[in-house]
Amino acid sequence: MTYLTEEEISRFCGLVTGVTMEHIEAASALIDAYKGCSFAPTEHEERVDLSYRRTTEETRGRLKHFPRIAIEKITARSRTPFGVDTTNYEADCLEFDSEESPYFSFYMPRWALFREMPRALTVKYTSGYAEVPEEIKRACGILACNIKQMGGVLRWKSRDDYDIKVTLGNEGVMTEEIKGILDGVRVQ
Repeated sequence: MTYLTEEEISRFCGLVTGVTMEHIEAASALIDAYKGCSFAPTEHEERVDLSYRRTTEETRGRLKHFPRIAIEKITARSRTPFGVDTTNYEADCLEFDSEESPYFSFYMPRWALFREMPRALTVKYTSGYAEVPEEIKRACGILACNIKQMGGVLRWKSRDDYDIKVTLGNEGVMTEEIKGILDGVRVQ
């Protein structure tokens, strides 16, 4: 996934002429490598163990990946008067503490009152950013400009070409400014 579209190149890379989608693709790959994950929407399916609190009578759980875009499917194995059954629940059974919180409370729907509270859920959901944050677009634009100006993504300490020795003493294309911008955006 690229973090800038072709139409956005002029807005975020306006100071350097000649920046192409190839530079944007390289910058996006470097951003993903630096963060260790992608900001693109990713689908997950995870087993969430639920904990029961007697004081508040809440059943709590936590999703690993953040930020969450949508909950697609919730299933659980639970006991019924007729044996063990796999049950599908609606997404509104999970009540998150806030939009930014991975923690949630699980509430049984009215139609499932005669079922035992499940000990674990299997949650299928999408996490990432539905819309690329402005900070990531800005960092991608700066990085693409740096790649264009320096002729590539390599950071040479020194290079010998026959009788000429070239040494580049800069910090490379991934500057401290870009790292600072990227460190301010959270994704798990």
